Amino acid sequence: MSAVAVPIRDISEQEHKDAELLAKFELHRDFTRIFLDGFVLINAKKKILKFNQGLCAAFGVKAIDVKKLNTLDELIEMPNPSGNGSALDEILKATSPLRIDEIQATRNNGENTYQLIVGSYPFFDVRGEFLGACIILRDVTAEFGLQGKYKEKSIQSVTDPLTGLFLRRYFEEQVDQAMVKLREINQTPSIGILMFDLDKFKTINDTFGHQAGDFVLVETAKILKGVSRKSDIVGRYGGEELLIVVFGATREGCCLAAEKFRVAIHQHEFVFDGKRIPVSTSVGVSMFVDLNDTRENVVARADKCLYAAKANGRNVVYCEFGGGETRVTAEGEGGRPDLGTAGFGH
Repeated sequence: MSAVAVPIRDISEQEHKDAELLAKFELHRDFTRIFLDGFVLINAKKKILKFNQGLCAAFGVKAIDVKKLNTLDELIEMPNPSGNGSALDEILKATSPLRIDEIQATRNNGENTYQLIVGSYPFFDVRGEFLGACIILRDVTAEFGLQGKYKEKSIQSVTDPLTGLFLRRYFEEQVDQAMVKLREINQTPSIGILMFDLDKFKTINDTFGHQAGDFVLVETAKILKGVSRKSDIVGRYGGEELLIVVFGATREGCCLAAEKFRVAIHQHEFVFDGKRIPVSTSVGVSMFVDLNDTRENVVARADKCLYAAKANGRNVVYCEFGGGETRVTAEGEGGRPDLGTAGFGH
């Protein structure tokens, strides 16, 4: 009996690319097993190649149903918070790791909505051609709902009547509660604290009057609230000292934010009673280093950085992540703040 030749199917160019993407992803597969959030690996055409059970749990869908989808768009719609297209389209255009906050997403069934924080890591071939991205999706709907409910019921009791910023006890409670939850699940904290002190504020009061000083505080509060994210807590620590708690933070992200706030205040034109008031701020930055760290210690480190900024010319940002106070220069490599010896990441 003669052998029957079996035709070999040609592998398409897209299949070659998907195979290369999967091979690159497999190098990091063990790391993804510890993800507490949902993740999905998609190719350049949004096709789902890999996902975890966390994705199914987050959006109430079975794994078998996810496998039937052609693209991630068929599972969930993610409008870009900036108003330009979809968050997924922005991810597919990104040439470096990307994070997008405050995405109001909708399941494709139209029945469920979510508040998401989305991060992505892109993969490229040897020619630099985009292959796809690993996308991490964190559902923060409950956290946003609780925070909104708390604000609605207790807004007057937890805010400063002059600036409208949260009082010290509010952000202390929020930080402590967040750390309790993180310790329960043994998850590394990613909480940063940024402390601001308006430079030569006494001189402003003495020169322009206390009403002008109040005006400067109110305007500064507006700037910080306008530039910060909804998930951040902007508070008045006392006097002319303000504070921002940043959740889901990295060292680089905290310093980027602090420098952005500093520049926004310095460039703002403060005019009171027809007179221009020069205003700048010094900033101290620190983060929780591990689950044994305390809010008091983080605030103390940020406060030390604040005084280092004051002692070294004012209108600068200093950070401390375990290696002593380090100045954050306005522009490091690639236009990003330079953390000196502090380094990036956790």
